[in-house]
Amino acid sequence: MSEDFTQKLPKNGQDSEILTAIKNLDDRLQGLEKKVDERLHDTRPIWHKVVADIAELQAGQKRVEDGQKRLEEGQQAIRSDIADVNSTVNFVKGDQLVINDAVRRMQLDFLTINEWLHKLTVNRNQQNSST
Repeated sequence: MSEDFTQKLPKNGQDSEILTAIKNLDDRLQGLEKKVDERLHDTRPIWHKVVADIAELQAGQKRVEDGQKRLEEGQQAIRSDIADVNSTVNFVKGDQLVINDAVRRMQLDFLTINEWLHKLTVNRNQQNSST
C-alpha cells in the first residue's frame, strides 16, 4: 500500500477534498499496518513460547498416557501372577491334606506298635519273674 493512487486522479475543487480524505485514509491504513507489524514482531516470541509450551504439554500428556498404559499392563501381569500363585496354593493345599492324612496313619501305626511292644515287655517281665 505504499503506492499513492491519489496522484493519478484528476484534481478539481470538490475532488480534491475527496482525494485528501482518501490520502488521509491511505496514511492511516499505512500507520495501522505498521502498528500491526510492530505488534506482531512484539508478540511473535510470545506465540513461539505458547506453541512450544503446548508441544511440551502434549508430550507430557503422551508420557502420562504411555505410563498409564504400562501401569495397566503391569497390573494385568500381576493379576495373572496372583492367579498362578492361587492355583499353586490350592495344589499345595491338596498335597498337604494327603501328607497330613499319611502322617496321621503313621502316628496310629506307631501307637499300635508301641502298645504291642509294651504288651510284649509286660508279658516277658511276667514270665521272667515267675521263673
